[in-house]
Amino acid sequence: MDILKQNFFELFNIDISVDINKSDLDEKLKILQNNFHPDKFTSGSDFEKRLALQISSYINDGYKILGDIVLRVEYILKINNFNKDESTTINDIDFLQEQIMYNELIESLKEKLEDNVIEDSLSDIKLKLKNTINNIKLSYQDREFEDMWQNLSKLRFYINNINELIKMRNK
Repeated sequence: MDILKQNFFELFNIDISVDINKSDLDEKLKILQNNFHPDKFTSGSDFEKRLALQISSYINDGYKILGDIVLRVEYILKINNFNKDESTTINDIDFLQEQIMYNELIESLKEKLEDNVIEDSLSDIKLKLKNTINNIKLSYQDREFEDMWQNLSKLRFYINNINELIKMRNK
């Protein structure tokens, strides 16, 4: 099979899954890079050099996507032909109210840093993140791609909230 026609899970010989073993992915990257790095083809034809560059770029793209939970879930949806208009918003009122609450909390903390509030909020959001990832796994197992997409939207929000709080904590 043409390596450039394989999906990234096939390329890295990893089962399609929301969870991946990062060290396994790193090890498989080294093997692929060893086999296809453009430096191995410096004495090859122009075609071989171009092809090695394309394959190397494809391997790097795959590593980036499989190594990031959000990009990986987006990719799983894509290879399962689930396409959703990016301008579509989720219709979970409780979640949207929760996000408004976190945004207001973050804004208020910018004015007056309170370490205990930041740590408590981080713990709370990390738990929600973990639960959302578990929901994504269950949705994938059940082939419920719409639900998987809804949870992916939540995952993005939680990651953004965590990153904002970590930035504030590190100031």
